[in-house]
Amino acid sequence: MSRNFAARWAARLAEGAVPPDHRVAALETWTDRLLATLATGAPDPVVAERAGAAVYGLGCTDPVVIARSMPVLQELSEHAGADTTAFGVVAGGFGHGFARALAAATPATEGLEAAFRHASIAISIGDAHGNIINANPAFERLTGKSLAELQGTSGFELADVDVDVHSIREQVHGELERSENGTIRLDSEYIRPDGAKGWATWTVTRCVSASGGLYLLGFGEDTTEHRTTTERLHWQAHHDPLTALPNRRHLLTQLDTLITEAGPDDLAAVCALDMDGFKDINDAFGHTVGDSLLIEVAARLQACLDPETDVLARIGGDEFIAVLPPPADEERVEKTVHLLQAAVEEPFLVADHQIEITISLGAVMSRIAGGAPSDLLTAADNCLYAAKALGKNRWILRRWDPVRRGS
Repeated sequence: MSRNFAARWAARLAEGAVPPDHRVAALETWTDRLLATLATGAPDPVVAERAGAAVYGLGCTDPVVIARSMPVLQELSEHAGADTTAFGVVAGGFGHGFARALAAATPATEGLEAAFRHASIAISIGDAHGNIINANPAFERLTGKSLAELQGTSGFELADVDVDVHSIREQVHGELERSENGTIRLDSEYIRPDGAKGWATWTVTRCVSASGGLYLLGFGEDTTEHRTTTERLHWQAHHDPLTALPNRRHLLTQLDTLITEAGPDDLAAVCALDMDGFKDINDAFGHTVGDSLLIEVAARLQACLDPETDVLARIGGDEFIAVLPPPADEERVEKTVHLLQAAVEEPFLVADHQIEITISLGAVMSRIAGGAPSDLLTAADNCLYAAKALGKNRWILRRWDPVRRGS
C-alpha cells in the first residue's frame, strides 16, 4: 500500500515525467513513517518536518512541491483514519521542513529572488520586522498587489483581516521565539484580489543572512477552496441531508460534551418524538410527499426551541430528538413538549395535499454527569415506546438516573 502512495507522490512531484526509481523508494520510506505517526492519532510534527526536508533533498527544490504533496498527505491521513487536526499537523510540519531546507540552501541575496521568480507558490522576503523587501509574481497574484505596492509595507497586514497589525506582529514574533525550528504556520482570513474574504495558509521562517542579519521568509497559499470543501464535508458528515438538522453522529458528540461539562447536580432533558402513522402517509401520498412533510415538520419543531442552547436532531425516518441542556426542570420540559405538540396542530399543505398529523413524545430528565449519550437516547426511546402504547398524541416524562440505570 505504501508503495502505491509513494508512486503517486513521486508522479506528482515529477509533473508528468517518469519519476526516478530512487525517488519512489525514498518516498516509500517516508510514506511508511507518516502512516505510522498518523495511526497514533497524535502525529509527531518532527516526522513530517523531516519528510519535507527529505523531499527537498531529493532535488525537488521548487516550493510548488508543497502544494503538490498536500493531496497525497490528505490520502495518507484518510487511510490512517486520522482526523482533520492530525492532517493539519502533518501538512504544517511538512511545509515547515521544506521551508527550512530551502532557506538553509539558498542565500538571502539576489540569487534567492531569481530562484523564486518562477515558483508557483507565493514567496516573500521581509526584514526582521516583517516589512516586505521582495516578493515573487505568485505572491503578487495571491495578494492582488504589485511588487511596488508591497515593498515597504508590513507583511503582517496580509495575515488576518480581523486582527490589527501590532497584534499579529506580536503573535508571529512570539511564536517564532518559541519555535524550536524557527518556523511557524498560520491559517487566517485575508482579502482576496476580487475583494471577497478568503483563507490563506502562511508559513513564516526566520533566517540568517550571510552577513549575520535576520530576515523573514514567507510562503503563502490560498486555501479557501480546500477549507470550504473540508467544512462542507464536515457539515455533511454531521447533518441530515433532508432537513439540515444535526444527525445522530452530531447529536452524540453534543451529548458527550454536555455530559463532560456537567456538574454533579446538573439536570438535562432528552426527548424522543415521532409522527403518529407516518408510514400510512408515505403509503397514501408517496415518499416524495413524505420527505417534504418531514422538512416542514422539522422547521416547525425547530422554531419551538432556543437555537442558542437547545438541540433538535433527526436520527432516522420520522424520529427526532430534542435536548434541553442544564438547567432543566419539569416545568421547562412540560412547556417545551406542549410547544412541540402545538406546532403540528395546524394542517400541513404539501403538494396540494392537506395533511394532519400528531406526534408522540417520550422524555427523560436526568443528572447527566457520569452518564453515556447512548444510554440517554435509549432511555428516551423507551419513554417514547411507552407513550405510543397509550395511543396517539401522548407523551410521558420520567426521571432517570444514569448511575443506577433506572427510571
